[in-house]
Amino acid sequence: MKNKRYIIILLIAILTIVLAACSTEEPINSEEEIEEIIEEYEPADGGTLNISVTRFNTLNPLFNNNYSLFQLHHLVYEGLVSFDENMDIQPQLAESWNIADDGQSIQFTLRKDITWHDGQPFTAQDVIFTIDLIKGNIRNVTGTSIFRTSLQQISDIREIEDGVINVTFTRPFSNGLEAMTFPILPKHLFEGNNIEKINNGDFQMIGTGPFQLEAYETMRNMKLIRNNNHWGKRPYIEAVDVVIVPDSEAQLSVFENGDIDLAQPISIDWAKYSDSKDVEVYEFISNNYEFLGVNFRNSILAHKNIRKAIAYGVDRHKLINNIFLGHGTIVDVPVYPLSSIYDEDSLLYGYDKNQAIELLEKSGYTLNGDYTIGTNEDGNTLTFDLITNKDNIVREKTAYFIQEELAEVGIEINIESLEWDEFNDRINTGNFDLVLGGWELSSIPDLSFAFHSSQIGGSNFISYQDETMDELLEEAFRASSPSEKQKKYSELQNHIVEEVPYVSLFFKNGSIVVRDKVKGEFQPNYYNLFNGIENWFINTK
Repeated sequence: MKNKRYIIILLIAILTIVLAACSTEEPINSEEEIEEIIEEYEPADGGTLNISVTRFNTLNPLFNNNYSLFQLHHLVYEGLVSFDENMDIQPQLAESWNIADDGQSIQFTLRKDITWHDGQPFTAQDVIFTIDLIKGNIRNVTGTSIFRTSLQQISDIREIEDGVINVTFTRPFSNGLEAMTFPILPKHLFEGNNIEKINNGDFQMIGTGPFQLEAYETMRNMKLIRNNNHWGKRPYIEAVDVVIVPDSEAQLSVFENGDIDLAQPISIDWAKYSDSKDVEVYEFISNNYEFLGVNFRNSILAHKNIRKAIAYGVDRHKLINNIFLGHGTIVDVPVYPLSSIYDEDSLLYGYDKNQAIELLEKSGYTLNGDYTIGTNEDGNTLTFDLITNKDNIVREKTAYFIQEELAEVGIEINIESLEWDEFNDRINTGNFDLVLGGWELSSIPDLSFAFHSSQIGGSNFISYQDETMDELLEEAFRASSPSEKQKKYSELQNHIVEEVPYVSLFFKNGSIVVRDKVKGEFQPNYYNLFNGIENWFINTK
């Protein structure tokens, strides 16, 4: 890729002043030209990026559950494939792949001449070893990998010829590629008697990524240096210094003190960083989906028109602007809105107070006489209890916003803000009418946990049951090709919009804040905040 020039035009101005006197003299025209000043930034090698991670339990990327270290691992480790800024699949250690016609296996062709940071060659055996490790097939390894659930569909993996591996699944699996994004470990470091290093403090952080570990002082700091033998584009940045801090608040504190160059705000008010002259803010759509859950045990809420009226009755644009400071992306389905499987036509429920009232009237609930709450002929009213967790201030504000909005269409909402344990207990026992909550959705799309009838009593805590939904979920899961997967997910989303088992609110947006000394093309996503780091630079020509 050719180097790109970053040009800032500091000032170009021509001032024209026309002075017209109240006399017979001609108007006086005066022009002052201010010289154009141009600065050109061309990337140059070198420089150190200063970042932080919070305290963690293990350096092993397969067993680590620390979010900040998970992000750092993207600089050191790679998978067969990865995600781009839109969360679509892109090649990484596999240069190409072929999905079988029946969707039950994928053949990967590995890149050639890749080496680990210690100089040993990367091989298909490293991939097989890592999958066996994740699936728990290697003796004397304790603990459960964070990737085990995503690989449970793999029934067999083998090298069918030099540099070509075949992964077989228990059944057609539309998320086969997404499941192969796990980081790969070098077999030669851990095989035989060295397997015990997988779980202890002697774990060696050696990968194939663009940066490699040079030094590590336990629970204090680490230093990464550029991997000059990386197969991909060589990064401009020469080193990454990492300080280890107690928590997310400490990360922001050291950023605000100027000790690190990049951080992720933990609150929605990151405008204060935008106002700083030496900080840039890069926003992205997170995987945090906010919703209003409807308990189908409630006979009134089981009526589709009531649920649709609630969806039409909440002004989500106003909600995002007033409470989330504009940092949200409206959806009507829990599908990441930038991904290729998202159907833009699924966005249906814009704010429409009149439509909401009309739907309630169709179900027999009217605002007659002195009634301010929708009431039917039997005297039943549209009054519901909404529960949410009281430790989330923004979500509590959202609950009261929804209460005010729905009162305008004749729906009365009683809010209960609960401690976390009681909140979960009420959800698990079905003791609620509406629940305001959120999910941190997986990068491997599968909505069965929320909507499939087999999950009632578990993750399907709203007790939603629909045969068509079950069929669509299963068809989307076993789609045999990317095009069929997109088609099935479109059908699934249309059905979700029609059924409204959950009233979708929005996906929260996230951001990273970066010191102005770090320049380049920033393409963060929730999976990899460092996405595109090969195009970042600190030094200039």
